[in-house]
Formats: sequence, C-alpha cells, structure tokens
Amino acid sequence: MKDQKPRQQQPRMDLARIVETHLNAAWRRPIAEHSAAAFESIRRRVEESSRPLVIDSCCGTGDSTRHLAETLQHALVLGIDKSAHRLARHQAGDDSNYLILRADVNDFWRLAQQAGWQPARQYLFYPNPYPKASQVRKRWYASPAFPVLLNLGGLLTVRTNWQVYAEEFVLALNAAGVEAALQTLNVEVPVSAFETKYQARGHELFEVTSDLSVFPRGLV
Repeated sequence: MKDQKPRQQQPRMDLARIVETHLNAAWRRPIAEHSAAAFESIRRRVEESSRPLVIDSCCGTGDSTRHLAETLQHALVLGIDKSAHRLARHQAGDDSNYLILRADVNDFWRLAQQAGWQPARQYLFYPNPYPKASQVRKRWYASPAFPVLLNLGGLLTVRTNWQVYAEEFVLALNAAGVEAALQTLNVEVPVSAFETKYQARGHELFEVTSDLSVFPRGLV
C-alpha cells in the first residue's frame, strides 16, 4: 500500500534552519549537458535584447508565459519547463516577445546566475507543493535552488492554492533577510489552466510577492 500520510497542516518550525543551511553551503550538483545546451540555445537572443527579462519558471504548457507576454509587452518573457509532454501542448501566439524553453529549472537558474542575468521579474505559478511534511526539501524555498533564485533578483511573484505553501514561502524569504507580502486573490483573468481549474473548484488562491533586489547578489 502506498504511503497515505496526510498533507502538512501548518508551517514547519525548522524551516528557517533549512533555509540557512542552503544559504551557507555550496551547491555541488553537476549541471547536465542538455541543460547547458538548452541555455546556450537562447542565450544570444536574451543577451542581445534591450527588453527587460521576465522568467516564468515551471511554465507547464506555456499559457502563463503567453499571458505575461501579452500583459508585459515591453518585456522579453522566457517560459521554462522540463516536461516535453506539457510543452508540446503549448498553443503558440505572437512570439515576438516571448520564448518557451525545455530545461531543468534547477540547472537553468544556476546558468543564468553564472551568466550574470538580472531578470526584472520572476514568476512561479502553482509549483508542485509536495504537500507531505517529509517532502519539504523538495519545495523551491527549502531546496538548494532557493539561494540561486534569490541571487537572480527582480520582483518575485508566487501563486498557489495551498495556504501553507504561501506562508512557508514568506517565512523562507524572511529567513533570507527579504521582506514579502502575502494576499488572497480574486482573479479576473486566469493565467493558466491550473488557475482556471482551482478557481472553478472554489479554491482559495494565494499570492506571495517580494522584491529580491535587496538580497546581496553573489552571497552564495
């Protein structure tokens, strides 16, 4: 029988310690060759663009990327997801100001940091919450990737339909010395199929926002 442990009910008391551990340790996971190749395939376009860069991580089918590109027409929006299956369902629109890339976000963030990229905005729409308490280190804010996300900087927006995830994201940002705001959402135009589904089911939606520019770049 599969593990049937219930969803975590409240923020973990040891979250700040987990974050501090990652902030004070070098991440030695090797970057995959396919990730480096994917990064190089779009590097020139990004670095030659005069538009502010917006990164939509874990973009799924790319609906949110297209939505952001339509909303932020002055920017170059880059959607990243590791799933070929999800990206194959992307319905392309006017791609003059957005790109869709298949890549592992863990590797891509590190490569972008090493290249000195400074996105104006970063988005994480409805990431996998890994809801069991034992899965906390798989969540972005409690993973080794979190310091890299912070180092990239920009205005960060995270949306989720799980309150604990939103609360923990704020606590993790605070543990890193970054202020964050948490609010509930009343969405008029959903950014993705996930948001449409959750809203239709009557789920409460949460948004975390933070200015990562106050995090000292290069700290980790």
